[in-house]
Amino acid sequence: MENLDIVILSTIVTTLFAIFIGLTIKELNRAEMGITPSQESGPRANLTKFMGKLFDSPPLTKEQADKKLDVYETVYRTIADMESDGVYFPDEVKKELIKKREELYCEYSSLPSVKSYE
Repeated sequence: MENLDIVILSTIVTTLFAIFIGLTIKELNRAEMGITPSQESGPRANLTKFMGKLFDSPPLTKEQADKKLDVYETVYRTIADMESDGVYFPDEVKKELIKKREELYCEYSSLPSVKSYE
């Protein structure tokens, strides 16, 4: 009776393994016969559907779609202007910015230097 705990544990593991094998074989047989599972209807599936409905947007009317497109085009044009026709600084200002950056940040670690805290 010394090894009773090992015997009980082995019995439990063997039983669970047999159940797993049986259910796996059952599902494989259902797949071979062409039976597909129906739509899920458990609490988890219902919660997922509910959350999906919360974030669905209603269909847009023609006026709303045009307004959204106008806003998108305006923002896109502004971003394109910033990339191509953005603010240009003279060379003296660029050199001064580079000099300040070298003073304020450490060269090898890119962390703020002591001067940046003063």
